[in-house]
Amino acid sequence: MRVTTATIAASAVVVPMGAASATQEAHDGAGGAPPSGARITATHWEGIGDLRQGEWENLRPGAGGTLGIRHRGGEITEYTDPFGDGTAVAYETGTWTSPVVEPGYAVDESVTSWNATTPTGTWVEVEFRGRKADGAWTKWFVMGRWASGDDFQPDDGAVGDIHRTSVNGQSDEDAALYTDTFVARTGHEPEAFQTRVTLYRPQGTRTTPRLEGVTTMTNEYLPSSRYTGTSEFTLGRHVEVDVPGFSQNIHRGEYPEFGGGGQVWCSPTSTSMVQYSYGPRFEVPRSELAGIEAPQGDPQVDYAAMNAWDYAYEGAGNWPFNTAYVHRFGMESFVTRLRSLAEAEKLVAAGVPLVMSVNFSKDEMPEAGYGTDGHLLVLVGFTADGDPIINDPNKPSNDAVRNVYTRENFERVWQTSTDGLTYVIHPHHVKLPRTPAGATPNW
Repeated sequence: MRVTTATIAASAVVVPMGAASATQEAHDGAGGAPPSGARITATHWEGIGDLRQGEWENLRPGAGGTLGIRHRGGEITEYTDPFGDGTAVAYETGTWTSPVVEPGYAVDESVTSWNATTPTGTWVEVEFRGRKADGAWTKWFVMGRWASGDDFQPDDGAVGDIHRTSVNGQSDEDAALYTDTFVARTGHEPEAFQTRVTLYRPQGTRTTPRLEGVTTMTNEYLPSSRYTGTSEFTLGRHVEVDVPGFSQNIHRGEYPEFGGGGQVWCSPTSTSMVQYSYGPRFEVPRSELAGIEAPQGDPQVDYAAMNAWDYAYEGAGNWPFNTAYVHRFGMESFVTRLRSLAEAEKLVAAGVPLVMSVNFSKDEMPEAGYGTDGHLLVLVGFTADGDPIINDPNKPSNDAVRNVYTRENFERVWQTSTDGLTYVIHPHHVKLPRTPAGATPNW
């Protein structure tokens, strides 16, 4: 188990350029950039060695260091897909529950992301609960019900995929659940937590979903006064990862049933840019793209939007759904927060481009040429002067995606609008650098 830490906020502004995350709507006034001591913790369980630290029910080790459902036994439960035909389906289940984690501070917010493989008809449910100062536990909050496919009615008549979804209506006296983010209510902040993953397969079948890893990010509340100004540029040289530029806007109007088209696909477009930066081995197979209609090219963007789509949120901006999607293609992926561009430099210098969540007004970042109430884009490098090189999908063409933004402006809006929310996506062979000494590790 590796331990790491992060937070969330929001501001509202001018023109929405993509479905960032529903959580941004819930944190008005909580902005600001965390100082170096901000407690943001990412707790990782990666592979069978880490997963052994938790408790298993009806699970067994499988290929590639994963956990799957045992061949026999296990609790049977019924689930009716709220976006399906209303038929209840019986599933065999297996459950992994993490050990109790005490991050050393009161948890104000938490986001859980996961890496799992779900063959057709199988799926996983991810949950979080906190233990409060009086020793009482909150209820289990469902952080997501995930299936990587969308074969809802297989030709052979077998049970199809569920519609992946967040779960609305979970808020209570302890916390609010905003799509992908747990937010504790004042006086009910957990001092410890557990994460739980339940694997589902249709009763009587042998195919199993496989759990490879789980990351739970927690953070204390970080007031707006924490923003201490632009971080020092530590690299002192030009560094840039070769990341292809994909414009979300060339997909406007495509597949209108998925939010109206590419104008709201900033998150899957950004995720796809990072995915394709690692080479053909990690791209979506051409056979998967054969039926995608993308007149201006880049069908992988449409495909990513469809396969990261949250049917309850009605958007492709659910943060953990994007990182779960890209795991299908050989990536380790998780959601966290970074404290500064100085931290981001370490990852970019190691060859890891980063998807970042922002919102800003046109006046706050005039070099972008627009304002947004929620947007995802990709940090691909830094100029010799330390300005961030950004692949911004909110541009009219692929050739216009690469931009250099002002370090002071970009870092301020990234930190004050989402507290440095970041997707970290990389193949197994690309290793992450060490986290900064003296701070809670946040990757």
